Amino acid sequence: MAQYKHFLETLEARESLNTEEEIELDQEVEEQETAESVDELRERLENMKKLMADRNQNNDNKAQRRKPATDVIDGNFLSIMFALTLFVILVVSIYAFYNLFWAIWKRNSRYHEEL
Repeated sequence: MAQYKHFLETLEARESLNTEEEIELDQEVEEQETAESVDELRERLENMKKLMADRNQNNDNKAQRRKPATDVIDGNFLSIMFALTLFVILVVSIYAFYNLFWAIWKRNSRYHEEL
């Protein structure tokens, strides 16, 4: 509100001033706006710092209140499951290639037992 009142006052004052005085007045207004904006930014920054500090304190308290994780699925369990899956895939692959090899071997063998 104070900025608007100041703005209106400067507009009324402009109507009665000549161009040189207008330029000086514009420079003063810009300096005041810059100074006010810097102050406002500093206040916002301080408020944000306070909010972040409060949030960090709340998160620390929540982390202390948590119970230790008793999940069934943890890193070791997943490692064992992946190892077993890899083992099953390897065994099935070896079995399939073994049977394929013997099927091809019997078909292309030199000795013909059907005669």
